[in-house]
Amino acid sequence: MFTVGILILVARLGWFWFKSSSRDWSKVAPFGMGAAAFAAAGACAGGIIGTILTWARNGVGKAGDFALEKGTGASHVQISRPAEFGTLTPFGAVIMLVMVVLFVVILKSAKKKPKKELMWGAPCGLALGPFVGAVTLTPLINWIGTVAIQQPFFS
Repeated sequence: MFTVGILILVARLGWFWFKSSSRDWSKVAPFGMGAAAFAAAGACAGGIIGTILTWARNGVGKAGDFALEKGTGASHVQISRPAEFGTLTPFGAVIMLVMVVLFVVILKSAKKKPKKELMWGAPCGLALGPFVGAVTLTPLINWIGTVAIQQPFFS
């Protein structure tokens, strides 16, 4: 799973850095938005979103194992413990749902190029979420949920 995520990330950023004439970071914003939304959504412990993304993450993991085994001859990595996302608080879950809804709205209204960027960001975020999201994204989303929702409305 990590293999697929890091390959997508390196390919996208490499393509942006070496092929883009302007190096305008706003060009990769849709990719980042898709990656962040799916990394956050992958932190769902259950429910419809959590179940579907767990199935998708398992498929991406099998694709990464296949790429390692068939592409390089290396065996896939056996981990001693699974990567964990951390837990979304109820208010963090609301922020995650907002991110997913924004992803869908932007995807449906986007033109061809931003739509492609969003669609490449989704599997990248899904695959890298357990590794990077637990350290950075999940605590950040929980904090935003606390500051934006819990403190003003429930304290």
